[in-house]
Amino acid sequence: MSPQAPLFELLEHTVGFAFHSINPLLSEWVACWNGSDPLLDIGCGNCINALKGIEAGAKVLATELDSNALKQLEQDYPDENNLSFAYLELPDKIPCEGESVSGLLCSEVFHFMDHEEIQASIHEFHRVLVKGGKVILTCASEDIAMLGPVGLKEIRRSQREAFPQLLRAYHDPLELIEQACRLKPSDHFAWELIQQHHSIYPKNYFNFFHPGQLAEAFRDKGFSITLAETGPAPYYPLWEHGDHDQVRVIAVKE
Repeated sequence: MSPQAPLFELLEHTVGFAFHSINPLLSEWVACWNGSDPLLDIGCGNCINALKGIEAGAKVLATELDSNALKQLEQDYPDENNLSFAYLELPDKIPCEGESVSGLLCSEVFHFMDHEEIQASIHEFHRVLVKGGKVILTCASEDIAMLGPVGLKEIRRSQREAFPQLLRAYHDPLELIEQACRLKPSDHFAWELIQQHHSIYPKNYFNFFHPGQLAEAFRDKGFSITLAETGPAPYYPLWEHGDHDQVRVIAVKE
């Protein structure tokens, strides 16, 4: 998808955007399939990742917090025997028994959550995963290029140094985005994107992460970390993309 694609070409979603592109760590998630315990896709969106999982032969439970979207997905894929759906809004209890999931994918969900919600969710991830099972997680980075000009990275660094374990969300994120947008007054796509954000943000906060700090939160809940880095996310509907827009974490239940 082109970075400048009109917004009407983007899939609308209750709490964000459902992307046309697969998760960059998809192969890591699919490789978690142990032949019996299902893979879990949290925040499945348009189901593009879950479908790749079942194409590889895995059983997949796909969850969403949009009941209407779930009904539509069930109608769209009635004959996929290895694909099932369930409602889930983190940090609510995941509808799985303890130690019953071989791999968990959480794409672009954590940035809609604040500290307490994230901590509770990581605890739930640990509960449902089999020993050696993995969390494959991607979310927005504090080093996102679009907000570099308004000093987001410096703001977050100062907060992290003061409170190293606090994964506090940024309140009034649209004000910050609008500050960046005012630096690009002639960019009509930027202002169109602002209006779209006003219509989809369910809460008055948004989180931006540092990979090391997020990895430490997983370690505290009994995970080991095999990947904690940033990378590009050209499918994010932004007016500017960079090499560090996305945080990527792989955490293994010990």
